[in-house]
Amino acid sequence: MPVTNRPQSDIHLAMTPDESFQALYEAHAGAVLSYARRRASRADADDVLAEVFLVAWRRLDEVPRARERVWLLGVARRALANQRRGSTRRGALRERLEGQAPAIAPAAPFPTAGQTRLGRALATLSESDRELLLLLAWEGLTNEEAAAVLEIGPRALRVRLHRARRRLSTALAREEPGDATDTTTALEAL
Repeated sequence: MPVTNRPQSDIHLAMTPDESFQALYEAHAGAVLSYARRRASRADADDVLAEVFLVAWRRLDEVPRARERVWLLGVARRALANQRRGSTRRGALRERLEGQAPAIAPAAPFPTAGQTRLGRALATLSESDRELLLLLAWEGLTNEEAAAVLEIGPRALRVRLHRARRRLSTALAREEPGDATDTTTALEAL
């Protein structure tokens, strides 16, 4: 890509759609893949990455240049929800075909859920509480960015965050005391 003296916002105007998409992919594919891998299996995460960038390609002109990562994580969140719904439907169909009663276990929220005190406490939270806390702590989003990903207002986010923190604190209090370092470090990020 040629070097220009234009301000950053004008760089996208000088790029072809292919170049703009390539720059978007190179800048954010790692973050999107990491986000998806913490919430789904490796294969499903790869599918989510492909789906996110397919949507980004189709809607390239709609991607907000100042908030690309937030927009892409919002698309990833919806793609993961679609995957879960599809998986649930497939499981229900399989069970009906096999003549068994429905018994679909929810997917593990992240690979190390039971390995640490914090992981066990997070696993007891609702999916929405866990998602909010992980967007802030693991994805490093600001409150405003997390609100955009979750498609809620900043005030609603603050209320939900307060309640989620309180529920996490209660869940941690119920856990057996063990190595406090894994808990303390992670809670500082929240």
